[in-house]
Amino acid sequence: MIIQNQIKCNKCDDVIYSAHRHDYVSCKCGNCAVDGGIEYLRRTGSDYTDMSMSMPDAALEECIMALRWAEETGRNEMGAALAIIRALRKFDMLDMTKFNFDE
Repeated sequence: MIIQNQIKCNKCDDVIYSAHRHDYVSCKCGNCAVDGGIEYLRRTGSDYTDMSMSMPDAALEECIMALRWAEETGRNEMGAALAIIRALRKFDMLDMTKFNFDE
């Protein structure tokens, strides 16, 4: 599942993304463009860095279920965020070296 369709132009440093299926977006210098939203990845031009993100459908569904659980059980924003983090951890999608376990 594509969750972010984004590139960075290496000529003008413009970071552009496509929000929906036929959202064709060019960088400010016209060197490159992105299209497709979360349906497909389409690129035109050259000299860009791909910044797109994707994840397994099951992991995204688990995050959605975590958010629903947080809402149904009356968790605040912090509780909802932590539920989603736990879902991502379950699918080994977090860089655990970035977390501080000493506190």
